[in-house]
Amino acid sequence: MSALTSLDERTARRRFRWAGLGCGLLCGLGYALATWGYDAWVLARSGADLPWPKLEIGLPILLLLGTLSGALAARSARAGAWVGVGLAGGALAGLVAGPMPFAGSNLATWIAEPRLRGVNVYPLDPSGAARTLFVVIATACMGAVVGLVGHVVVERVLRLAGQPDRSSRWAWAVLLLCLPLGLLPGLIGDQVINRPLRLGPQVVAAAVSAALRGDSGPAGASSLQGLAPGPAGYTLYLVDYDREPPAQATIDVAFDQAGARTASVARCQTSGNELAGCASISPQFEAWMGALVQRARQGEQGTAPDPLTGQVLVGENTLEWLASQREYLSDIYTLSRDAQRGGWVIASARFDTGYVLTCYFHGSAPVAVDHCTGGE
Repeated sequence: MSALTSLDERTARRRFRWAGLGCGLLCGLGYALATWGYDAWVLARSGADLPWPKLEIGLPILLLLGTLSGALAARSARAGAWVGVGLAGGALAGLVAGPMPFAGSNLATWIAEPRLRGVNVYPLDPSGAARTLFVVIATACMGAVVGLVGHVVVERVLRLAGQPDRSSRWAWAVLLLCLPLGLLPGLIGDQVINRPLRLGPQVVAAAVSAALRGDSGPAGASSLQGLAPGPAGYTLYLVDYDREPPAQATIDVAFDQAGARTASVARCQTSGNELAGCASISPQFEAWMGALVQRARQGEQGTAPDPLTGQVLVGENTLEWLASQREYLSDIYTLSRDAQRGGWVIASARFDTGYVLTCYFHGSAPVAVDHCTGGE
């Protein structure tokens, strides 16, 4: 602890450790806000489903990681120790940031929709490992710099705290300089990990907003004209995604309709900053669910009947299970699209007997039936 002030050594060491802990905490806060804060704000403004979980789950982890890193670094007065801890802490922060859009969103989905608990709703895309590795290396290097600068800041705090004049009152305010130290590494994670995933929802949100206002909007927005049921809210669901340039995505737009049991849903395709087009998808799910009901009522084996053929993948095990439910079904039933999370759609057929047949669809190219369940 170089250039100690009038503080006695024990007090100085205690304050140094508290300052180190505080600096680490602020660095973790800055990293979390830069990595997930802006991303959550943009997604929320775009009407995306579950925009906040990455920040809500990642923030406590980064605060804990930053606090532990700061406390560990402050056990030594040597700048080299701070650099080493900063490097390791940066690498760990990158390991958190890389999978968070998938692991965090999956966890939030399992909480919000228990019927999908354990399902990999947001699978890590092929570019995920490479992007995570890049972020780990980049944030580790930045973390080493952060550790060195953090050491300088903490020593400055200690010097000011030992001064007998009024400058000692502002000593701990200098510690706030540690907050922006975490911002730059966090921005790297946001640009590499999150930006390609939110690009599609942003493009679709702009097109939907234009359609609801009656404007021409961006190229491709004309395909939404007539699909939006007048002034209404909407929710965007990320169905499929590919973060490799030009960052293609499939986005479902579920429009809110007062008094309607099932929302009108449009499925949109994006490529980079452009909207390729949108088409109504909710009638197709009703048709597919109706075809599954008919398959169950017929109790036949073999190729599934239209409109499933060539459009929906249905496994033989599911077809056999549907055939086994024939005795519980009747001629009178209603179809509904009960819920959606990401690319998973839960649809049901409710029979006048009280029996409910529920099937789980997922994906877009092609759509597949994962399984079906039944019960009262």
